[in-house]
Amino acid sequence: MKIKVTAISNREHDVKTTNRNMEKMYDLQLLMAQADDIQDKEPIEIIKMQRDMLHNSLEFLTTILGLNKQEQDKLDEMDFKQTVEAVNYTFERMMGMSDEDIDLANKKEQAADKSDKD
Repeated sequence: MKIKVTAISNREHDVKTTNRNMEKMYDLQLLMAQADDIQDKEPIEIIKMQRDMLHNSLEFLTTILGLNKQEQDKLDEMDFKQTVEAVNYTFERMMGMSDEDIDLANKKEQAADKSDKD
């Protein structure tokens, strides 16, 4: 499938949903979930988990998207929030969602967030 992460480049990346790539995706999702569960963790352990999550996110995007040196440099300079958004977008595309599906899901989430605040 073709995935274009505009925060990194305008190039479409050919991503295969091989077992190896899907395993990398699930490994990172698991690490991200564990990093969210910081209750009863020591500060040093939390920092290590967050550092590992950042490192693995950069490695995931570099490997899965096949980033060239220029794209890797751009990724290294991106804001962390943008990096997480790029990872989540790549996850969604790898799980079979189209750009239209993702846009619709985001709009529904924003509408639900707005109604929760009202």
